[in-house]
Amino acid sequence: MAKVKKTTAKASKKVTPAKSNAKEITINLDTFATPIAIVVAGIIIALMIFITNRANSNTVEKGSKGANPTVDNSAEPPKGEDVTVTVGDDPYVGDKSKAKVAIVEFSDYQCGYCKRHSDETFPDIKKNYIDTGKIIYVFKEFPLGDSGLGYDTAIAGTCVFEQLGREKFAEFHSSAMGLASAAEVRAKAISVGADGGKFDSCVSAQKFKDEIAGDKAEGSKAGISGTPGFVVGKLDKDGNITGPLVAGAYPYETFQSAIEELLK
Repeated sequence: MAKVKKTTAKASKKVTPAKSNAKEITINLDTFATPIAIVVAGIIIALMIFITNRANSNTVEKGSKGANPTVDNSAEPPKGEDVTVTVGDDPYVGDKSKAKVAIVEFSDYQCGYCKRHSDETFPDIKKNYIDTGKIIYVFKEFPLGDSGLGYDTAIAGTCVFEQLGREKFAEFHSSAMGLASAAEVRAKAISVGADGGKFDSCVSAQKFKDEIAGDKAEGSKAGISGTPGFVVGKLDKDGNITGPLVAGAYPYETFQSAIEELLK
């Protein structure tokens, strides 16, 4: 039998590079530098604004909401040294001939905490202590600016007091808190009985601006720096009120405690 000789054929491959139709792309990074820088700067500025607004928001939430950072609904106000203010020629409610204690309020008509005190706390003070002849309650103007609706309403209030007296002023004072325009203030003055023509003339002339400045100076001297602020104290025969400063919109119980202590 013949032997078969196996042979292995070796194939050789010749690899030729494929021809490519792709074109070479050149990227010039310089053309992107300016737009990227603008975008980055915008992001940084936005972050700074966000952080600043967040910080300001936290400040408001922690204490500067409204005009007075000392507001506390639960705690007793810190007891400092006694201060002295006077009734003077400012409007008050109550029987001055009988009362031995007085509360003096310094307020701004555009102060939210002043409105809250007027709506929620003053009615109980009036019912339990003013109407019973135990105290008098004195109103003094403390607008936080020398212009604007708060100041203009203070001027309007003094004009109402001149025309109608202290009881009607007290009615105006309570209902004019937080009004939104001079027209609303005028309407409120007329609704409590003010003559429109006389009221307009008085307001236009700012007839009692010196009295308002005097109230603010007296309050500042006593330690009032925001609104509402109060002095709760003994009333002497000369119209002086001496007692502690209550700086803030505290609840009725705070005033009740202070009054009862003075009535002992």
